[in-house]
Amino acid sequence: MIHRTSLLRQHIQQALAPSRRPWLMALALCSGQPITPLYAADNHYLWDCRPSADGNNWQCDERASQEPAYQRPAHSKAARSSASQPASRALSAAARDWVPEEQLTPAQREAMNPGCCGLYQEPTREDADADADPELTPVRATASRSELLQETTTVMTGDVRMTKGFRQLSADKATINQKSGGALMEGNVQLREPGLLLTGDKFDLNLESGAARIDNASYLIHASNLRGAASSISRGSDESLVLKDGSLTRCEPGNNTWLLRGSEIRIDPAKNEGVGKHLRMNVKGVPIVYVPYLRFSTSEERLSGFLFPSISSTDDGGIDVTIPYYLNLAPNYDMTLSPRFISDRGAMLETELRHLSPQFATTVSGAYLADDDGGSDSDLQKLVDNGRITADQANPYQGSDRWLFNIDQQGGLDARWYSEIDFTAVSDDDYFRDMDTASLQVNSSTHIKKSGLVGYQAEHWNYRFKAEQYESISSQANTPYKQLPRINADGRYVLGSNWIVELNNEFASFDHRDADDDMLLTGDRLRLDYGLTWNKQWMWGFFKPGIGAKSLAYQFDDEHLKAGANDSPSFAAGQASLDTGLIFERDGSLFNHQYLQTFEPRLFYFYSQHENQDELIRITDRDQSVDFDSSDLTFSYSQLFRDSRFSGGDRIDDDNRLSVGLTSRILDPRDGREIFSASLGQIFYFDDRTVELDQTEAEALNNPESLRTRSEYAAQVTAQVGNSWRLQGNIEWDAKLYHRINGGSASLRYKDESARVFNLSYRYLRKPSLIDTNDADNDGFTTDLLLQSIEQVDFSFALPIYGNWNAVARYNYDFTHERELESLFGVEYNNCCYLTRLVARRWLDNELIDVVDTLELEEDTGIFFEFHFKTLGGIGSKVSNILKDSIYGYTDRD
Repeated sequence: MIHRTSLLRQHIQQALAPSRRPWLMALALCSGQPITPLYAADNHYLWDCRPSADGNNWQCDERASQEPAYQRPAHSKAARSSASQPASRALSAAARDWVPEEQLTPAQREAMNPGCCGLYQEPTREDADADADPELTPVRATASRSELLQETTTVMTGDVRMTKGFRQLSADKATINQKSGGALMEGNVQLREPGLLLTGDKFDLNLESGAARIDNASYLIHASNLRGAASSISRGSDESLVLKDGSLTRCEPGNNTWLLRGSEIRIDPAKNEGVGKHLRMNVKGVPIVYVPYLRFSTSEERLSGFLFPSISSTDDGGIDVTIPYYLNLAPNYDMTLSPRFISDRGAMLETELRHLSPQFATTVSGAYLADDDGGSDSDLQKLVDNGRITADQANPYQGSDRWLFNIDQQGGLDARWYSEIDFTAVSDDDYFRDMDTASLQVNSSTHIKKSGLVGYQAEHWNYRFKAEQYESISSQANTPYKQLPRINADGRYVLGSNWIVELNNEFASFDHRDADDDMLLTGDRLRLDYGLTWNKQWMWGFFKPGIGAKSLAYQFDDEHLKAGANDSPSFAAGQASLDTGLIFERDGSLFNHQYLQTFEPRLFYFYSQHENQDELIRITDRDQSVDFDSSDLTFSYSQLFRDSRFSGGDRIDDDNRLSVGLTSRILDPRDGREIFSASLGQIFYFDDRTVELDQTEAEALNNPESLRTRSEYAAQVTAQVGNSWRLQGNIEWDAKLYHRINGGSASLRYKDESARVFNLSYRYLRKPSLIDTNDADNDGFTTDLLLQSIEQVDFSFALPIYGNWNAVARYNYDFTHERELESLFGVEYNNCCYLTRLVARRWLDNELIDVVDTLELEEDTGIFFEFHFKTLGGIGSKVSNILKDSIYGYTDRD
């Protein structure tokens, strides 16, 4: 069987290969023999043939026929229907199959690429040979007229058409020389195969040697929307193909905004690869990039070679150019080497190695910059000029080597055992702020992760061995404890149909990189959490009682413990819970729309024995309490039904409470889709809560929060209006103790099929200020800025404004400090051919966060430009990352 590739070069090679010569030879033989049906169809003439006198040849004469004309087969008519008008035959390959958007069906419009105004559509064939293998089907040919000249040359003229299986060839004229083995197709030559259309003025080939030449050729590859032209396409006796003055683009017909052109492109069909010489990237007819030599693939396989360069500019680095080189080392692993030059920092190298096996998927990345030139940050230079910081503080890494290493691995694919590695290391805290990454997929934030995990999932048990460490790369962020290691053995048994036994065991060893410098507590922790529940569910409700026991034991390192502190405390407590709820339903209608409404009351009772844990409070020389991985949870509706008010495992709750929640939903009865839901709940406390992360029991009894008999009200609302609008909101309101709103958020989001995105959100969280009790004046000075209340609004949109033009914007404002956090506005143009974005942005300069107070951060302003060539790459990628992070739902538009 013939392999049908969607790539131009392999299609050309297939059309011209020696194995295809027989069908052209057959065409020549057919043209020299009586072909009454073909000729008589239009002219109503017949060949009158009889044996010669010697019996070795035929003698044929043409005569007019008075009989009814022979009717052509239906498949011939179908083949001619797409190009029956002479005017259409003069079109290029791309223009011939281009269908404007207004002529497409709704299903075809869905298949259009973003920004396109039409679609390439191949004409359909309904004849019996439309999908047949050319090797297994005969040649079928038609023409308005055929003539035998000098007994060795056949000339067919007027709408010459030939088919052999799925391959089609047409021209105005065909001349076939049986003696020399030459064939010449002239005038509007067209070669069509599934996924490929090739046109030209002249198709000259030698049937004996296989050498061929197509003049003034154009081509179209439907699947990838790639099109182009060449002054000629030649095929030598060694089966290599040469395109002279070839071009490549993805733009729609008539639009050559960008064009990749090469003086010579040579293709080796045996290796499925090509070589381009003197390639130029033209934008609006202006050459912007020149590549003297480029290798590329002519099949679906990957091929080593240069990728399109990335060009950008930054405030502190200057011009940034990266030219990646891809190495296809084997079918299951490859490498990308990316030489990079940053004008104000120097030359560096980034590399990425990917490997895939039946059990592992691995990516290893690295980057190295030797002898950093220091960059040129104008805001830091202002501080130097004003004497606020020194030159060394402004350029702390000048002359230093900067580097990055990352490994990401997923193991145990489709197996009971599994593994994960997520390890990132950098040379310094400011690496990502100074360098970012031009070609590596490495996540960056205030912390970088170093973790490894190995596990095994048995029928009832899940075993995990994990080592984890987070490294802070911001002076404003605390560094979490290392867990070296964390070992879990969690069991789960289902007895009968409703009884569930859970046996969770965890051992963790905690260390810290600053343990000695900051006199931090380190040690080991063992936590056991066993439970038995009965889970019964009905259509109208559920009933889930349970009992359990939790125990907690430590072994601390003695180095920083206070004198007399217990270095191996242990605690245990029994627990019980009951979770139950009912579901009531009723049908209703509003504005002639039917709906199903539910009312769902829920009760959750939780009891945990009191266990004094004061031995964990302020037990080091610097009064540190034990909170290796724990913190207080922010109160919300979902917390009403949790069995702990802490995250992590450093405390066992003392609790005796009942949570009451009421939920009502409105559902679409046709598909069960939730249109609206509203929930309201509160916790009723029957005992005081004296176990806290940083307070003794005596101190907790002086804390109003520990003594309250009822929690705040917690409410949440969601609404889906149509298919585009979604409203979410939640609020926590203290109606008893402080009579105020303690927190809440609301968001309104819109997204439709026309790529329109709109977001409006508000967030509020009240945090009590810390009073400095050592201040003699007790003036209420807030000692920790991070504990101030948070109140922010965020507004963003991405909206079409005209044609292919879109507007993008974001405004983020902090009411607490009365300052703008970020604002941006920009426009983007997106069509089949290219995507360009222009964005003006103003934001807080976080690079100054280590040298000035947070409230003194200055604002940076910048204008960012990005030009993306469809299928090739683009100039600048920072704009895409900014918009992706700033506008919720932005990337979902495509």
